[in-house]
Amino acid sequence: MGKLKKRADGLYKKSFMYDGKRYYVYGHNKAELEEKERVKKNQLIDGKKKHDTPTLNQYYESWMDSRQGTVKEATLRCQYFQFKSCADIVIDCLNKTLGELKLKDITPDDLRAVQRALIDGGNSEQTVNDKLAVLNHLFSDAYKERRIDYNPCIAVKNLKRTTPEARDTFHRALTIEETERFFKMAENSAYYDIYRFAINTGMRVGEIGALFESDIYDGVIHVRRTLTKAETGNMTIGETTKTIKASRNIPLNDAIKEILEHQRYINRMLRGDKVISIHQPIFTAPEGGLIVSAPTNREMLRICKKAEIEPFTMHAFRATFATRCIESGIAPKTLQELLGHTSIKMSMDLYGHVMDSTKQTAMNQLKII
Repeated sequence: MGKLKKRADGLYKKSFMYDGKRYYVYGHNKAELEEKERVKKNQLIDGKKKHDTPTLNQYYESWMDSRQGTVKEATLRCQYFQFKSCADIVIDCLNKTLGELKLKDITPDDLRAVQRALIDGGNSEQTVNDKLAVLNHLFSDAYKERRIDYNPCIAVKNLKRTTPEARDTFHRALTIEETERFFKMAENSAYYDIYRFAINTGMRVGEIGALFESDIYDGVIHVRRTLTKAETGNMTIGETTKTIKASRNIPLNDAIKEILEHQRYINRMLRGDKVISIHQPIFTAPEGGLIVSAPTNREMLRICKKAEIEPFTMHAFRATFATRCIESGIAPKTLQELLGHTSIKMSMDLYGHVMDSTKQTAMNQLKII
């Protein structure tokens, strides 16, 4: 037992040892001291348990805190929802959620149970793989920190796809006929210039929404930032692009110049004589706010239905731009730089699947001997 000592202010002081360290409590009498010592010890024991043997949920909180400032807020927010959808699944044989299990006790079988539950809940195989990838990242870091002896995700295989890849459906490259039919029906859309700009530059919708007049000079579009979601869910203009390589320069051509001039004309019509800062977005939503993907894609769905073509999303314009570049003979390295990819392999893996007609044309022109 620690000694009781009365201080000059009339309070008693008591010390005790825990885990090799001395702690102090203060009170008016012996009973108060004993109660404060009990509470303090419980707090220390609980804290030590969380540190030495945290649950998955407890480790996730510290893991996320450690990544603040080094990972984009939009990425953290997305990973939070992916993690929660896994952590909230009940492991039937244990009658606990995955998040309630001790980090060190989670097994590959537990993760396979999560896979099955996510599939049964209506998630696609790719969505399940993406969610498990967040857990894999977390366990990998825990292993590096020596919190666990092995990463249980290593023994869990990704699910095989049973549905077509997005690049073959709503992210697909449009045929020339689809492109012509879509834009014919889109002429009166408030998003007309945004759609045209996307397919002519290969820029992501967030990059288009964060493009300022000051970013266009010397005959070049200087892509330097993108729209992003804060942790609150609100759309904001970020200070950087999606990745370091995404910061790039795209030369202007006549088609892009015409689109920009038309959009500037629309902006003058909407804003009248109001002075427009060169550091404000060129392309905005119809009501004047930042571009949001949901209404943009809803409008595309309406146009696709009217044009009688299979639905697609904004990303299809980027795939279409890349495919037209390949068909035109643009070098892979140039395509990589125009798209802002980190490697040529990424560009070719995503967009190197040119259409059958293009392959046939290439073979018809091929002469070896």
